[in-house]
Amino acid sequence: MGSSMLLGASRQTFAFARDGALPLSNILYRINSFTGTPVNTVWFVVFMAGLLGLLAFAGTAAINAIFTMSITSLYVAYTIPIFARFAFDNDFKPGPFNLGIFSLPIGIIAIAFMAFMIIVFSFPATPTTNAADMNYAIVVLGGVMVLSLVWYYLPVYGGIHWFTGPVPNIDADRKDEIGGMYDDQASKEKSAEGAVNVVRV
Repeated sequence: MGSSMLLGASRQTFAFARDGALPLSNILYRINSFTGTPVNTVWFVVFMAGLLGLLAFAGTAAINAIFTMSITSLYVAYTIPIFARFAFDNDFKPGPFNLGIFSLPIGIIAIAFMAFMIIVFSFPATPTTNAADMNYAIVVLGGVMVLSLVWYYLPVYGGIHWFTGPVPNIDADRKDEIGGMYDDQASKEKSAEGAVNVVRV
């Protein structure tokens, strides 16, 4: 399990570095010529995980907060794009496979479930607790979110001044192919809507 998490975390770090969204992105966004893998990001993730692991020496409350945050932070990361998809105007284009009319109700159920689980995982393990047994996951998660917002809105150097979104890494032919798939899907949906309108009229 640890190796799979290292694999995923290092590739996510590499993707963020590719977009210039991390400090030291120019160092992290490098592919090793011998292995063909992002070795720098792998070792960076190993180093950061080691630092977090040292919290085990600070007590069970500290390390349990990290373990719990690994779950709650995933739910937060999943909730934000689902919420943004339906709550705000955007140019989201459904892919070849999508849930169609079930997208909104399933999205609502998913957000409700994850919000509930975030609350559950933020509670302490026992009804009566003290400073030593408190669940500090919400504190750690809140700290990470505050630091992220500061990094984004920092005057002059913040990401809001230069970050324009993910860097596309699909060649023109592949992009046209994918775009064609989206266009075909959109035309089918439009035709279906037209057919429904005809029936209704």
